[in-house]
Parts: sequence; structure tokens; C-alpha cells
Amino acid sequence: MTHDFALFLAKTFGLFYLMGFFILTVVHTYRPSRKARADRAARSILDAEDRPCP
Repeated sequence: MTHDFALFLAKTFGLFYLMGFFILTVVHTYRPSRKARADRAARSILDAEDRPCP
């Protein structure tokens, strides 16, 4: 394997790999079945004193 061929593979298939990984990450993050878990995680880091004053 020459350096030019390895560079060609990295530039070509690396792009598709990263695009696929990005799409899978976005789909996994915004699945409707994950909404309850994400809302619970968002609320869990806030204590009573961390909220704005009424």
C-alpha cells in the first residue's frame, strides 16, 4: 500500500464514515422515545437554589 493510495482511502471513505456517524448520532439524539430520558437528565442537574427567583 502506497502513501498515495492510503491518502485516497482516508479522504474518500473517511468522509463517508464521518457523515454516517454524524447522521446516526443525530438520529439517536432526537428519537422521540428518548425525550423523557433527556428531559429528566436536563432537570436533574438543577437544584432548587439554581432556579431563577420568582
